Amino acid sequence: MKSLCVNKVLCSATAGLLALTACSAPQRVAQVASAPAATVTPVPIATNSTARHFSAQVLARVPTDRADARGLELVGDLLVENTGPVIRAVAPATGEVQAQQTVPPGSGTALTPAGLWHTGAVAAVLLDPRSLAERRRATIAGEVWGLCYDGTHLVQSDGTTRLLLRDGDTAELVRELRVDAREWGAARLGELHCVTVNGRSQVWAAVTGSDWMIRVDLASGTVTADADLTPVTVAEVPTGRNQVIGGIAAVPDAAGELWLTGRHYQHRYRVRLLPRP
Repeated sequence: MKSLCVNKVLCSATAGLLALTACSAPQRVAQVASAPAATVTPVPIATNSTARHFSAQVLARVPTDRADARGLELVGDLLVENTGPVIRAVAPATGEVQAQQTVPPGSGTALTPAGLWHTGAVAAVLLDPRSLAERRRATIAGEVWGLCYDGTHLVQSDGTTRLLLRDGDTAELVRELRVDAREWGAARLGELHCVTVNGRSQVWAAVTGSDWMIRVDLASGTVTADADLTPVTVAEVPTGRNQVIGGIAAVPDAAGELWLTGRHYQHRYRVRLLPRP
């Protein structure tokens, strides 16, 4: 079994943060602002990497307001962040809020052709991905810890080693997938981000209570890769609150790059996943 404990020593790469780092906290807006100019492309990021082990190199970090981030999605040139009772669109480089909308408290955000799904405690809410206005709702059951879209299905985690696949248009349950996580023991899967690897649908899943995320094949349930996120998690000043990874969003046309955020984090991070031995 792989140990979830890691040596929390921040590598020197963190010191070389890019100029994207902002110097002040993002400005709040009270109501929905003008609709973000965005191209909606709900296609999982493709990669041909055959590596099984990765580590995160921090490229940039942007101050945020320690919100309880529970989902992250890149919509055009804006990051859409789910903070529980509020979903908001922010500029990645500055953290400035461009639009926001009140939603039922919950976790998980996923962009699909039907719109932007947000999952609450008892309902999934479909939002317009540009204005964040509500379109309709669907009833769901069970806990939602993470959500993503694999090109066909909404993929949902519930804090266990299973994943639930739902219809991307209606959010109705299609099937359940048991993750073969023998190396990780009783891994509790949280925030998700769907990708395709060599044409196969897979998902990056944050392992709650650790500094790691694992990549799971959605056909077999096999763990195909892992990533050490220690350079991100050690950069956060402990607050005594539940500071776990709460948002993962891949950067299109930038192989291996992700935006990461966490619950009550003081920054969002842009990272590059580098293969390691």
